[in-house]
Amino acid sequence: MTPFPEHAPTPVRRVHESRPRIRLHRRLKPTDPRSWNLMLASAGTRVPVRMVLDRPELLKAAVEDLEWRLALEELRARRPHRWQKSETAAWTAERDRLEEERRRIAEIAAEAVSTL
Repeated sequence: MTPFPEHAPTPVRRVHESRPRIRLHRRLKPTDPRSWNLMLASAGTRVPVRMVLDRPELLKAAVEDLEWRLALEELRARRPHRWQKSETAAWTAERDRLEEERRRIAEIAAEAVSTL
């Protein structure tokens, strides 16, 4: 006599089974006023796109913000290991330079927004 006289049921699988998709946030609709804003990550603020197009200093800050984001992403991708002391020192110096650039861009954006 076997301890389990009946076989366990086999799970039913779908023919087109895919992994569930999880959305952390939904894309804003064009009619939502928040979608009219441009995120300046270096300044940590959103600025209306019309204001960016009308003000040359904000347009320059938006372009520099994009360059800063790309440089930061590239820097993070090539972070050296702890035991690589000389590479770590150069990486840290580059990170500090990018932090100074972020502060400068944030000041430009804050000054341009405050003069409204």
